[in-house]
Formats: sequence, structure tokens, C-alpha cells
Amino acid sequence: MNIPPVAVYLIAGRGSRLGKITQETPKCLVPINKEPLLTRSLRQISALGVKKVILVVGYKSDVIKEEYKSSFNGMEICYVFNKDWETTNNLVSFYLAFPSIDSDYILLEGDLIYTGKAINKMYYPDSMAVSPLKPYMDGTIVTIDDNNYVKMMYLKSSSKRPEKSELLYKTVNIYYFSQSSHEKFIKPGVQRLVEEGLNQSYYEQAFTTVIEYKSFPIKAITFDDKSWYEIDTEKDLREAKKIFNKNI
Repeated sequence: MNIPPVAVYLIAGRGSRLGKITQETPKCLVPINKEPLLTRSLRQISALGVKKVILVVGYKSDVIKEEYKSSFNGMEICYVFNKDWETTNNLVSFYLAFPSIDSDYILLEGDLIYTGKAINKMYYPDSMAVSPLKPYMDGTIVTIDDNNYVKMMYLKSSSKRPEKSELLYKTVNIYYFSQSSHEKFIKPGVQRLVEEGLNQSYYEQAFTTVIEYKSFPIKAITFDDKSWYEIDTEKDLREAKKIFNKNI
């Protein structure tokens, strides 16, 4: 089993759609069953064997640093500060983490909750987690081929998004990249967008290009729709608490 030694979390944003909940608490520290989202995730990836965690912080960064300090469950915790977190999107946060990335890594976001069984599937280098698209899901989608590789990726804003009749998958926003693919595909793609001043973009925009031109094969790892949830709104939070009513 190929376990990435490094995990990168993009947790700089405020999570304003959660309203008053994130006025004093960073989104990644919102609790589910009395356990903060990020604590749960760190506990799960430490069980995988991850050795180093890079937290790209912004909003309430002092609160996050106080919570985790320099280590968690034997993992080294490093911090990267996105000083422009209010005016940039996760593309910039990802870009800022690059100087700290020197190995294979798993890329995650701080508003996700998932089962240990699901995250344990992420041992395949150059892969991404996907889930069969359901009516309540929103955002970036992909199509996959018969060998479970991603054929195309479509941002929410894309005019090329396929019809519902085609089998579609929602991106879970968990990726595992090898260092070689990071240097060859991911890093140049992200740098190009930043240099063009597209700081409000999502990092997936960089991925769509290399996937579209078939230059970067990414394996699709399927998560059951009941094994994960993305928490953007208060409604999402209520649903996540129902689904994950036990620490699984």
C-alpha cells in the first residue's frame, strides 16, 4: 500500500455560508459529535501513516495554531499563511503550499467529513476521490472511463457540462499526487493561473486542462455517497450530523 507521507489541507477561508457558526470558530473546527472536523480528519490520516501535515491557514489562523501547535498523533504540523485569504480562492492557498511540498502528498479541504473506510481507499498515486452524482450535490463533476480513469473534468461554471443522462461523478476534493506528477503537471498548471492573475479561481481549473488533453492520467477512487459529506451551509451541517451520528 502506497501511503503518501504528506497531507496538505486548504483551510484558509472563513466559511461565511455557515453564518454565525464561523464568526468565532474557523470552519475546519466546527464540531460533529463534539469532535472538530479537522481533528477527525487528522486522526484518520494519522492512522494511514501520514508523517507531515501542511495546514494552509488564513481566517482565525491563531485559533487553529493554538489547537494543533506543532504536532498531532505523531505527525509534524507545519503552517503556511495566506495573507490574502479574504480576496483569493483555494488556487492561491494551494500555490502557497508548494515550497513545503517535497514528496508524494494527499490534498484535502477542511470542510469534508468522511468515514475511515473511505479515506483508507486513497493509497493509489495520482488519484482522486469521486462519488456518483446525486441531486443534492453541487460543484465540479467528472466522467470516468471503463478503466476507472478520469476522462473529463467540468467546473460548475463550465458551459460544456454534459447532460444528466451520462454517468457523472462529483469530485470529493481529496487527491493523491506523486511528487513527479506534481512537478510535471500540477505545479506548472497552478503557477500559470496565478501568474495570469486568476486568484479567484479554484485549483480544479488547473486540473481540467491536463485531463482534457490526456496528458495526466488520474485514477478515480469511488466513495459511496453515504461515506462522505461536504459542509458549506447550516443545512449541510445538520445533514452531516445525521449521517455521521457515530465516530466512524
